[in-house]
Amino acid sequence: MIESTSDCRGLVLAGGLSSRMGMDKAQLRRNQQSMLAFARMLLETLGLDVAVSGGAEGIADLVPRAGPLGGIYSALKTLQPAALLVLPVDMPLLTADLLRELLEQGEQRGVPVCYRDCYLPLYLPVNPSLLHYIEQVFAEGSAQPRSLKKLLQAMGGVQLPVTDKEALMNANTPEEWQLARLRFGREHDQ
Repeated sequence: MIESTSDCRGLVLAGGLSSRMGMDKAQLRRNQQSMLAFARMLLETLGLDVAVSGGAEGIADLVPRAGPLGGIYSALKTLQPAALLVLPVDMPLLTADLLRELLEQGEQRGVPVCYRDCYLPLYLPVNPSLLHYIEQVFAEGSAQPRSLKKLLQAMGGVQLPVTDKEALMNANTPEEWQLARLRFGREHDQ
């Protein structure tokens, strides 16, 4: 593990219903570990303290069924971090190198950073503008969309070029999981 000088916290989004998968995606096995353990390990490799949003052991959703932005909102209210490096629990081909790039670019630029047309994983600096925006989105009766894309637009976010599109694949269905298993199975063969 690398010692981090960052004030950033890692956040794994492990809530959601996993309805398309038919079982809890956090408990799927990637080689010898659960997807939740794999996601935590990626963030810990960068030297980050890691929190989990949703799931049995994570931060409870303050707003049920509010999607990824709801998990981020709950984490912001609970942890009060300086920044978050957020990743979903369903990216079995993700690498620490791609996360390191987000962390470095985000800290240099001071704005939200993700990969082009892929809003998670996401580096999210926590500042008064972000807190105001997210409070407005989750205010009682708000009609603002609970969208990571809208958050990035509002906060002047940057989308980096994708160098490894396969690594950003989500496994949301049994078919996508089987495809991912074929790919990460190659790691064992090498």
